[in-house]
Amino acid sequence: MDVMQAADLRIMQFTCVAYWNPVMNRSMLALALLAGALSWPAVLFSNAHAGEGRSRLSIMATVSSYCDIGGSPSLKLGRGLLDFGQHRVIDTVAGLNDQDLSQPVKGIMPLQCSDEVTPEVSFDYGLHSTGKQRNLQGPGGSLVPYDLLRGNNVNQGFWDDDAYPVSTAGGNLGGVPVYGYIRSLPVNAKDGFYTDTVTVRVDF
Repeated sequence: MDVMQAADLRIMQFTCVAYWNPVMNRSMLALALLAGALSWPAVLFSNAHAGEGRSRLSIMATVSSYCDIGGSPSLKLGRGLLDFGQHRVIDTVAGLNDQDLSQPVKGIMPLQCSDEVTPEVSFDYGLHSTGKQRNLQGPGGSLVPYDLLRGNNVNQGFWDDDAYPVSTAGGNLGGVPVYGYIRSLPVNAKDGFYTDTVTVRVDF
């Protein structure tokens, strides 16, 4: 209630007193006192704040496109894996393959990107390459050559250190299919576990 409203109530009080009615004197007096009691706190509290200061708070956010690939520093996606499985050399003289090596083996590189992004992916030649030939390394430095294919046959091309566009389901977790192919097991391949690590790069 501001000062003008308080003044109006005081006029009502004076009006009640000026037109005194002997019959209704008690009720009118009570009304007058009540109006006065209500008016004074309004005057006292209307100036309770000595001053006022105002400023502005800026609100902002940044939205950007993104791509996250398996094993990246974000740690949100697991590392990709291609497992050739267990095999054996049938003929140590001719180096004939186990029948299970007659077809490429499929692996997946996890990938998640924004809707509007068309990423490009490239693969390096791994830790044990000889030139552009990738190799699995096993006991005593024994090597098993292998290839990474962009499709399920050699005619669809190889993954190399060039960048190739890949499709993603925007915003959803997907993966880049990678096919591994071992043409033949070396005749001197030693029994044991063979591994390689290839670094995958995504550009967007």
